[in-house]
Parts: sequence; C-alpha cells; structure tokens
Amino acid sequence: MLPPTGTNLGRRSGLRVGGFTLIELLAVLIVLAIISAVVVPALTNLSATRQTAAASRILRDLQLARQRAVARGIRTWVVVDAGRQQYALFIEDPTAPGRVNRQPMIDEATGRPFVVALNAGEWRGATITAVDLAGGSEIGFDSRGRPLAADESLLTTDGTITLSGEHMLRITARTGMVQRAQ
Repeated sequence: MLPPTGTNLGRRSGLRVGGFTLIELLAVLIVLAIISAVVVPALTNLSATRQTAAASRILRDLQLARQRAVARGIRTWVVVDAGRQQYALFIEDPTAPGRVNRQPMIDEATGRPFVVALNAGEWRGATITAVDLAGGSEIGFDSRGRPLAADESLLTTDGTITLSGEHMLRITARTGMVQRAQ
C-alpha cells in the first residue's frame, strides 16, 4: 500500500532529506583549521629541511672519499660542479696513479658512478652557492687522509663548499678533517 499523497516520508521516519546541520559544518571547519595549522608550517620548512639534508649528504660523501683513500691507500677525488649543481667522486687508477688517470668511483648501493645532482628530486631547493677548494672546485685525499689541491699538492688553506640556507662545509688543510663550519 502506498502512503497518502502529500506526506513527507523523511519527517515521518525521522530521516533528514538533505543537507548538513550547522554543527556538522562547524565541526568540519574546525578539523580543517587544525590540519592546516599543522601542515602549512611543515610545508614551508620543507625547503630548509632539504637544504640541511643535502649539506649532511655532501659532508658524508666527503668523509667517505677521505676514508676510502686511507683504507685502500689510493687517492680519491671529489669534483664539485656548481654550474650543473652536482658533484662526483673519483678514485685514482692504482696501476697508473695521478689525477688525470682517475676513474669514477662506483656507488656500491646502485652499481653506478657516484654522482649526486642537487636542486632536483629529493634535493629540490638545495643548491651549491660557492666552492673554494684552493681556488678550484675539486679536492683530493691522499692515503693518509690529507687534502690535495687540484694540482695534487697538499692543501695549504681550508677549503669550503657553501650551500643554500647558509650551510657551509669546511675541509681543514693539512688534516683533511671535514666538518660543518659554525
């Protein structure tokens, strides 16, 4: 049997026909406000976080190059290309020593040459802003961990690599210690 015409099924059964109550709308707005208060600051700090992470990565890779030189007794080199926003690690050929005979170091994790590109992918927003490695853009480490200038002489002044976000890495002359500059 059909209900009489003119009756409202929604009111009779206690169901709402459509729309939201004012309380429901306010609850949704409050939840959105809370979420935006948490998410927006996190997104604005993302660039600074990437810059800090990139500085840490370069620091670790410089330390890796130095440690590899000491452990294997073969000179290693780090070549920084600020124009292309990348750096690469090289190792000298033990059968033909010398910077000119160096070969790309192979990244053990990927099996590919050890090249890191900044300002792209996970490093977007992190850039190399200045390089001063004895007036050049590459640095080597000898079998004792001492830093070498591009002419293969011992580094006589500290070298620096500066990244966006005012992150500066320092390679100490004579010792080769790699650290963040304060």
